[in-house]
Amino acid sequence: MCLPLAGAAAGSAAAISATTAVIGTLTSVVGTAMGIQQAQQQAAMAQQQAVMQANQAQQTMDLQYAQQQQQGQIQNKQAIANYQGQVRAQQASQDAYAKQIGNINEAASMSYVAEQVKLNEKRDAAAFKSQEIYAKSIGAQGKILASGATGQSVGLLQLDAERQAGFANAKQNAMLRSAEQQSVVSQEVAYGQAKSSNNTAYSSVQATAQAPELDPYGLELGIPSMNWS
Repeated sequence: MCLPLAGAAAGSAAAISATTAVIGTLTSVVGTAMGIQQAQQQAAMAQQQAVMQANQAQQTMDLQYAQQQQQGQIQNKQAIANYQGQVRAQQASQDAYAKQIGNINEAASMSYVAEQVKLNEKRDAAAFKSQEIYAKSIGAQGKILASGATGQSVGLLQLDAERQAGFANAKQNAMLRSAEQQSVVSQEVAYGQAKSSNNTAYSSVQATAQAPELDPYGLELGIPSMNWS
């Protein structure tokens, strides 16, 4: 018994439709799987690229940091060397100042001593001269008395001898006072010169060296700590 033609055609069309639906479904599944795989590959590539960029950035930072450390170390060594040079120069200037002050004070003391010696010599000479004047006055008066003269003239002659002795002593005393004043002036001049020389010597002393501010990057490369005292 044969089926009708219309029924056969309808069955064939249904089969084709079902097959097409299955193929579409398979195609959709395959496309979805490929899309997922491609997305995973892209994500993996993006992650790998991000890691590479991060590594490159870290390497750049490490290089910059190392360069900063090296530059800081050089700057610190230069700063320390300059500071040590300043300290040595300051110490040398202080030593020179101390020696110069010693020489100035010694010269001033010698000047004082020399002036005192000269003044003492003049005092001694004045004392001897006064004794000589006194002895001459006594001798003159003795001669007057020994001459046998009498009357008012004898008294006048004695007074004249005493007056001459007084004039001579007054002259010696005036000369001694002048010598004492001159000694004081000379000592004041010596003191003023010593003070001026001290000020000049002090002006040549270098100022206290200031400890440098070291680069913190350079300190991390093992630069030994300095004792700035």
